[in-house]
Amino acid sequence: MKFLLTIALPITFASANAQAAGTPASPYSPQYYACVKKAGSPGFYDQSASASCDEAEVKFQKKRINAAYDKLSKMWSTDPDRLAKLNVAQKAWVRWRNETYALLQEAGGSNGQVVYIVSSGFLLKSLVDQADLLESLVAANGG
Repeated sequence: MKFLLTIALPITFASANAQAAGTPASPYSPQYYACVKKAGSPGFYDQSASASCDEAEVKFQKKRINAAYDKLSKMWSTDPDRLAKLNVAQKAWVRWRNETYALLQEAGGSNGQVVYIVSSGFLLKSLVDQADLLESLVAANGG
């Protein structure tokens, strides 16, 4: 008997915009995809090179988050309540992201490679989602 496993993934704001514009959804930077391709095909890849790709993408996505956060901070500098809500939400998100990442690394199973793939995948996806969210807030507020 064969089973088909289907996993539903949420479409991010940026992905939805890319699809609406007729371009394929691509959550990560083009540099990341090129780096991963260079690291090798699944099952025959250089794990160290792949980890370097992940590290570079984490830095790229954090720059996106910081740039959007800085824009929102400037846009809302005359609205202390809104700025305070942004700060509370961002701190809560960072805490959630860090705690979930740590949990996945500590209790993600006994296969080190699978634990790395799952925890790294979570980290990258959470960074992309937060960058997309903050960028959409900037756009929605005229930025």
